[in-house]
Amino acid sequence: MHHRRTRGRRLALASAGLAALLTVGLAACGGGDSDPAAPASGGKAGTLRIGDQSKFLELPIALSGAGRDTPYKLNWNNFADGPHMNAAFSAGRLDVGFMGDTPVLFANAADAGVVAVAVAENRVNSQTIFASAGSGIHSLADLKGKRVAFTRGTSLHGYLLNQLDSVGLTQDDVTPVNVPAASLPATFSSGAVDAVVYVRQFGAAVTAQSAGSYEVETKPLPQYSVLLAAKDALADPARREAVRDFVLRLSRASAWPKQNPDEWIQKYYVETLKQDPVAARKYFESLPESRYTPVTAAFVDSQRTQAKLLADVGELPPSLNVDDEVDKAFTTELTAAFTTASLPT
Repeated sequence: MHHRRTRGRRLALASAGLAALLTVGLAACGGGDSDPAAPASGGKAGTLRIGDQSKFLELPIALSGAGRDTPYKLNWNNFADGPHMNAAFSAGRLDVGFMGDTPVLFANAADAGVVAVAVAENRVNSQTIFASAGSGIHSLADLKGKRVAFTRGTSLHGYLLNQLDSVGLTQDDVTPVNVPAASLPATFSSGAVDAVVYVRQFGAAVTAQSAGSYEVETKPLPQYSVLLAAKDALADPARREAVRDFVLRLSRASAWPKQNPDEWIQKYYVETLKQDPVAARKYFESLPESRYTPVTAAFVDSQRTQAKLLADVGELPPSLNVDDEVDKAFTTELTAAFTTASLPT
């Protein structure tokens, strides 16, 4: 009995943590946990209002020391997901913030007044697909005709569409089961679906709850964490300079976790996300180093591909212009600053 309670508790933690890590495009859960300060204006001093998720930016900035001696104050505001951060951007309450690549598309479609200023490519898929025992799913092609659970209009949805497309399938080839993100593990364990699209980081909890379930081998896909800046912030000289300086510091700090794995696993995965340390270490060790750089052409191409797939199923307007996500002048400035600072681009 105690063993079953432990599994249930871990699954509950996985469901709670999903909202913070999924960075979904349309899910609705949670919001900011503090009131952003007034924007910087005039001179070099001021406050940079930063949107974060589960302290994923704040912790490496703090632990690495990259946030010391900034000529501006850092005002951190944690959000459960990309949509709520997009709402804060639209309300003029943030200067910069990070999210996954899918919600950036929805920010663009909603005209949230933001542009991508830096990206970190995730070279190992952060999402995956789990199949239930006896489902007969041994490859992506085997998803044809199966009941697949995901959350519509989120990064999980975009990931599934990309994976299906890689083997010549579309959403019409599966039976989609739209489920709120936090309910996906329970739906999967109930036997109501043959497969579920979920965050790979929580795989141990999901498979422990669903006896005999397993991860399906998927295709490597380009995925990105994206740092957005408010267009209003970039239009103000003082805040533009602060954003540029912050991205340089973030790039340095983003190398810190892999250089200090024990402290990072303890501080982030165990203390912040309340994850099992053994499972967290196994997951973290599977990840390559991922550093923030100025926006790349590869990111824009990836967004264009994902936008078309989401438009084809009615989640985004077909006329969406992905090029609107980038401020080319700022990218040129930032690339020059990276070169001067001897940072990789």
